[in-house]
Amino acid sequence: MKTDKVWAVLLHLFFILFSLSIILPFWMVFIDSVDDTVSAGIKLWPRSFSLSAYKAVLEQRNTLNAFINSIIRTSVGMSIATAVTFGAAYALSKKQIPYNRLMTAYIIIPMFFGGGLIPFYLHMRNLGLMDSIWALILPGVFSGFNILVTRNYILSIPAELEESALLDGANEVIICLRIFLPLSLPIIATITLWSAVSHWNSWFDGMIFIQTPSKQVLQVLLRRVLMEAQLSEAFDDLGSMVQMTPLTIRSALLFISTIPILVTYPFAQKYFIRGLTAGAIKG
Repeated sequence: MKTDKVWAVLLHLFFILFSLSIILPFWMVFIDSVDDTVSAGIKLWPRSFSLSAYKAVLEQRNTLNAFINSIIRTSVGMSIATAVTFGAAYALSKKQIPYNRLMTAYIIIPMFFGGGLIPFYLHMRNLGLMDSIWALILPGVFSGFNILVTRNYILSIPAELEESALLDGANEVIICLRIFLPLSLPIIATITLWSAVSHWNSWFDGMIFIQTPSKQVLQVLLRRVLMEAQLSEAFDDLGSMVQMTPLTIRSALLFISTIPILVTYPFAQKYFIRGLTAGAIKG
């Protein structure tokens, strides 16, 4: 009994420290974004509180354009990717379909071998997708890993439900939309969250495919500010930022870029574990 209490205390202590290691970086970024005083070392509490950095960043036309472009890319990209993933997974879950195993292998192979960056770039250019938001959306529509995980989840649904629906006269479309789709909400929420995070955090494709500044996504703007320290090139009006430190401006932009994912994740959390585990154990 005493040993169990010791292990319980140690586990609670471990998870408390682990949670602090996750929360502390976000808290420090927030402190830097609201405190424009120059001081060395770690700050756990602001010496002065001001939201002027957020106001100055959000008033920038480049920031608003990049934020809107990221929202459009994420919402459209994850919607199309989720629909394609579920449709492909549902088809692959039907073992009576000819060449089912061959199509599954065709999906698995690209997960281990890629064509390379240069052929990919040339292919996008030949398709006429350069400097278009579709260059950021279409390549992420098809994910072999998401399709296989979703297929395994659909296979875990009892086959008797489909047999009963067929006896009642339902066709494949009705069975898919009214039986399998509602029962697959956990895995759909999981792959939707994965796709949303992937689109929101991506910056490399936006950097190489988009040339027009007004079409850039938020992560490209954030990288330019954080990595290259190009405030004058990233923002078109620095008049409202003269009295602020570069660290305050960067921290405000960084915190703004993380808010949408932080707000979205709790709504999908209750489906996340159930969908991931059920989609991973079925062969």
